[in-house]
Amino acid sequence: MKKMLLKSLSILLAITLVVVQTKNLSAKVIEVGIPSIDESVFELDMDHLYNAMHELNELEFYLEKHAGTSYADLLKTDIEFINQISDSSAPMGVDPETGPPLGIPSFLWGCVFGVVGILIVFMITDNDKVQVKKALTGCILYGVTVAAFYVVYFLWLIDESSGYYN
Repeated sequence: MKKMLLKSLSILLAITLVVVQTKNLSAKVIEVGIPSIDESVFELDMDHLYNAMHELNELEFYLEKHAGTSYADLLKTDIEFINQISDSSAPMGVDPETGPPLGIPSFLWGCVFGVVGILIVFMITDNDKVQVKKALTGCILYGVTVAAFYVVYFLWLIDESSGYYN
């Protein structure tokens, strides 16, 4: 009898809570607009775009007229825009020749992905021995950590189970 009364009271309180919340929300005025945002910044201003891209367009026209021009040849020209550009193709700011593969340290490739991570580092870096060694170190460290965890866990299980048989 006591359980039935407690359950009924719980259901009654839950219904009361839902009704009070609904009336409280329906009584409030909800503002739809966000007044702090200037919507004009989302409109495309073609004149501003053309002015911003003028130097890049100048470089493009020069390269169309002089096909086969190298970066060293461009440095000798009078185009000022070239001095601000480097000749390395480094996506996301990572130089593929000196930096880690895809911007992720090789140690983490090996530690998180194991043997697959080592293969990824091997293929991306074209067998860069330093990067592959870092990935192998990460893989080995992960394996040693997992093995140590399981050894401690099994020793703890053996210690706990020995108390049951005494």
